[in-house]
Amino acid sequence: MNGLMELYEKKEVEQLFNEKKLIDLLMNAHRVIPKEKKVNKNQVLMEEGEKNELVFYIKQGIVGFKKYDTFLNFSKEAHFVGLETFLFNDIQPYTVMALEKLEVLVFKKVEILDLLMAMQEGWLYLYLLNKEEKNKIQKSCSYLHLKGNQRSKKMLMELAKDFGISDGDAVALPKCFGKKCVTNYLGLSFNTGKSLFEKFRREGFLLPADQESFFRINKENF
Repeated sequence: MNGLMELYEKKEVEQLFNEKKLIDLLMNAHRVIPKEKKVNKNQVLMEEGEKNELVFYIKQGIVGFKKYDTFLNFSKEAHFVGLETFLFNDIQPYTVMALEKLEVLVFKKVEILDLLMAMQEGWLYLYLLNKEEKNKIQKSCSYLHLKGNQRSKKMLMELAKDFGISDGDAVALPKCFGKKCVTNYLGLSFNTGKSLFEKFRREGFLLPADQESFFRINKENF
């Protein structure tokens, strides 16, 4: 692995061995035929602690990753879900559920694993997968060092950077990021979250909600 890594610069690895390249490799170069599936809101794709033999590629929509019934992370279109079980002995580390209606491609995990193992560079996909998983853990740990309101603001801004849509003076989170979901993600009780969001609006951090988004973060904060 180290010898293989020496052939590539860090930026080259991330450019040559990303999820976009992998889906192209599967669908075009190797003509793996996945099952196309539509998933309803709140439907569970994978259950924490269970053996997982499938990999999903999100064509449209957003999913949430939960552990012990708490949201830890989210993912959207153009990303794989289920590849992380390569790192956990095929046991699903998170419950993955649809936050809104999804369109996904469903692969058998063994098909992807066989393809990667047949390629010298296939190990680099697994390397980047491991790196991304570590980044998620480090990011979550970094929030723990922040206090109270600062922590919640930071987490909301990170969500806005990853999923937000420009909307006038605001960056708006999609409608699927409702009060219940975001309050859970921030680790707050419902009443604490309600009071905090009202405070953020008085401060101007959050702009008034509309029909499409409850969380509209003032662009002045970025």
